[in-house]
Order: sequence, then C-alpha cells, then structure tokens
Amino acid sequence: MNFLHLLSNLVPVTIAGLLLGAGLPALFALGMRISAGQTQRTEDGGVIQVRPPSTVMRAIGGLIFAIILVAIVMGILWIAKDFLFHMTGFNFLGLAKK
Repeated sequence: MNFLHLLSNLVPVTIAGLLLGAGLPALFALGMRISAGQTQRTEDGGVIQVRPPSTVMRAIGGLIFAIILVAIVMGILWIAKDFLFHMTGFNFLGLAKK
C-alpha cells in the first residue's frame, strides 16, 4: 500500500466519523431545542417553559428523533450483520459474508 491509497481510504472514514460522531449528537441537540418551545431562565439558574412548542415544531422534532433512531438501528444491524445471517439465514442490508 502506498500513501495515496491510505489517504484515499482515510478520507471517507474521517468524514463518516465526523458525521456520525458529531452529527448525531448535534441532531439530538437540535431536536431537543426544537421540541422545547419557548423557554426562559429564572433568577436561580433554572429554565422554565413559557410557551409550549407548536404542532409543526413538535412534528419536526419527532422527525429528527426518528432519523436518529433509524441511524442507531442501522448501525447495530451493520455491526451484527454476520451474526444475524448466521443465526437466521437472512442477509440484513445485503452485506453479510456468505
């Protein structure tokens, strides 16, 4: 293997790590913020909800959480693909080694 081959393999792995490593927590934070409605800080440092989120914002927050859930399930299936193929005979995601 030469350096360019290693570099060409490193770039997609780094991008995936950034998207999944920092992207999913950022999406979760965005979903929490969207689902929170209008909040206000109290004098003692607490946070209270002044106005609940609108129905549209709640739906957007739910969609963001659904995307996160799908990413987690797909990651678990990808990690366990060979085991699941061995135990069930079903080739999840079409990636199991036969």
